[in-house]
Order: sequence, then structure tokens, then C-alpha cells
Amino acid sequence: MTRTDRTEALTRLYAWLDAEVARRGWTCRACGECCHFARHGHELFCSALEAAYLFGDDASGEMTDPSVCPFLENERCTRRDRRTLSCRIYHCSASGGDEMSALSEEALSRLKRLHERLGLPWRYASLWRHHERRKVLLSQE
Repeated sequence: MTRTDRTEALTRLYAWLDAEVARRGWTCRACGECCHFARHGHELFCSALEAAYLFGDDASGEMTDPSVCPFLENERCTRRDRRTLSCRIYHCSASGGDEMSALSEEALSRLKRLHERLGLPWRYASLWRHHERRKVLLSQE
């Protein structure tokens, strides 16, 4: 399967999730607050497929601090259209704790099945770990 096929499949999954979030009435303030991981006691986890899509082909997105998203500039996401499942589900102002957890589990299940269909190994890790792995792979080229 080509990179374009993988991107289209991931984009369809993201569209499904965006529709589910909208149906629940959850909205993102786009304030960038959740991108400060340490402030909120969380870490951004994603699959290798999502990380590759998020980082893209360019050299931007260099992570120097694992406590903040490398794509945050002036408190705005510079990769909003490419953001991960976790970024799409988590909403600072959402009050649907159990509902958010259930949607997260369903989205992860669909993402795992997508990896299986694409024949990709399931590598679910922090964005920082994916970044470090990416640096090693790029240095070997």
C-alpha cells in the first residue's frame, strides 16, 4: 500500500472521529493549552502511522522539550489538520469523562484495525519516543 493510500485511510478515520466529536457537541477552543503536556500531567501518545503523518516529510517539528508539542507556535497548532486521535478526542472543556474514554477506546480499536489492514506493526508510544526513533532513522539515511 502506498503512502497516499495510508494517508487516505487515516484521513477517513480522522473524519469519522471528528464527526463523532461534533455530534457530542464537544468543541476545541484552539487555545493551545492542552499542547503543554506537563502542565496538565499528560503525554501525547499516538501510533507510528499517526506520528509519520503528523511529522510529514519536512524537517520541522524538532522536539527539544518533551513537555510541549513541537507543533505549537504562538499558542496555535501548526498541524491542526494532521493532529492525532488523542488530540482530536481530548477537549479541555468537555465534561463527558466516561463518554470521552469510550470514544477514545473505539477510535484506538479502529486505528489498530487500520494498522492490521495496512500490514503495519502496532507501535503505540509517546510522540517524544516516535520523534527520537525518527531522528535515528533519518540519521541512518
